[in-house]
Amino acid sequence: MQAYGFLRRAPIRRLATGLIAATLLAATAGCGLLDQSSSSPAAIEIPGTDAPVTETSPASLPAPSPESSAPASRSYTVAEADSYRKVIGDAPRVGLGAFHIGATTATGERMDDVSGVHFSTPDRAIRCSTGNNGANALVCAGERIDGRKTPAPHSPDGCAWESHLAVLSGSGAAAGGCANLYPVLFRTHILEFGSALSAGSFSCLSDVSGLYCLDSGSAAGFALTRTGYQPIHADQQAADALLSKSGR
Repeated sequence: MQAYGFLRRAPIRRLATGLIAATLLAATAGCGLLDQSSSSPAAIEIPGTDAPVTETSPASLPAPSPESSAPASRSYTVAEADSYRKVIGDAPRVGLGAFHIGATTATGERMDDVSGVHFSTPDRAIRCSTGNNGANALVCAGERIDGRKTPAPHSPDGCAWESHLAVLSGSGAAAGGCANLYPVLFRTHILEFGSALSAGSFSCLSDVSGLYCLDSGSAAGFALTRTGYQPIHADQQAADALLSKSGR
């Protein structure tokens, strides 16, 4: 630049050059910090299926984060009276006193006063557990549930993936889950057809046509019918089988 006669501006340019060099040095240091913080997180330790189910301490496991197939932000144009929220909410409620029993295996001894709420449909095709092993989720198991065959993204290390699980939490609903993270008990009390129960943020209605469950936090839910798993939403129009029974 001096060759073009701008000698008086040289000090200013030297100052600008110094500022640019300082900026580049700060950017380089910043990149180093990002590189250090991008290392993989430590593996999440998952309890085995034989972990105590009688513990009553607060949730000790990471909150489940299933992929919601029916986001709460979705808009539905349906009469409130015909929504899943209303139909499940209006169904006759049962007390939870009988729903704290179950076994860890299909032939195992039944235990009384286990933590969480556990139930089965009258045909025993579906069995569900809430709050078991400290996980804040409602999880149902059934052969007609046909979820993804491989672990969902961000599943913790050691996940024993099971496609025949339906998982519902404040994050949404999904088909498939870690069986060792969400153990579902056997030999549980039956939720009779036409009856509903509420446990925490979860509500389920048992019907001849299937089992319908919602989470009040996410407004997401699922229907487990003869055709398998289907995501539902609290504000969505309820299944015709439910509306016809309620006279709507």
